[in-house]
Amino acid sequence: MNIYSDGSKFMPQIKNQPGNSLSKAINLLSDLVVFNHFDFDIFLKNLIKIITEIIPADSILIYFHDRDEKQVILIGSKKPHKKQLGKIILHQGEGITGWVVAHKEVVVIKRGAYKDPRFKFFKELPEDTYESFMSIPILDSGGVVGVINLQNRMPYNFSVTEVRTINSLVQLIASAFVKITLKRRVLHLENTLEERKLIEKAKGLLMKYKKLNEAQSYQFIRKESMNRRKSMRDIAESIIIVFGT
Repeated sequence: MNIYSDGSKFMPQIKNQPGNSLSKAINLLSDLVVFNHFDFDIFLKNLIKIITEIIPADSILIYFHDRDEKQVILIGSKKPHKKQLGKIILHQGEGITGWVVAHKEVVVIKRGAYKDPRFKFFKELPEDTYESFMSIPILDSGGVVGVINLQNRMPYNFSVTEVRTINSLVQLIASAFVKITLKRRVLHLENTLEERKLIEKAKGLLMKYKKLNEAQSYQFIRKESMNRRKSMRDIAESIIIVFGT
């Protein structure tokens, strides 16, 4: 059972809608569920396209729920927020998004969303001052795996049919969302581990050939990374090339 901000309830289900929007959404959805053909970014872009075909949202934010860490992490956006992706983090129960995770319910606010007592403002997200807001949990058998937020600059009267349709479509892609998100997470962890190995190797070479201690070696890599505007991994790889294996 899901609930509007005014207390009225509805059951999630898909109803047939006339027009081209639903047909486009269904076509996109049929492609999206074949998720093995998509990388992470393409998957999220297509998911956003599906949602936009149902509701003309000014902003769509997609969050991943890390159950182990009990955090909700921003991983996708209709607007360009590359610097914020992976860095906007809410704890379970924090903000409207965290509330949705904790209660496993849809939240629909037609106007004044930023006035809601559950609301948490992020200065990095200008759309946080938008009027209307809908937050939908992505659920699998284990609970909430993600949250999708739709926002509009002006008040928007989300219809019961729109809410039902979006909610049902979101649940249809839940398994795909889980698989591709976890795949991305594993890849990220592997890349992080590989980066640490390279940095440790570079530190060892600096200690050997530059006679620096461990802390100085790390600071050298970090400073070069900042000065050259390159990742610490890039600097570490350069050091390894210079001093050899």
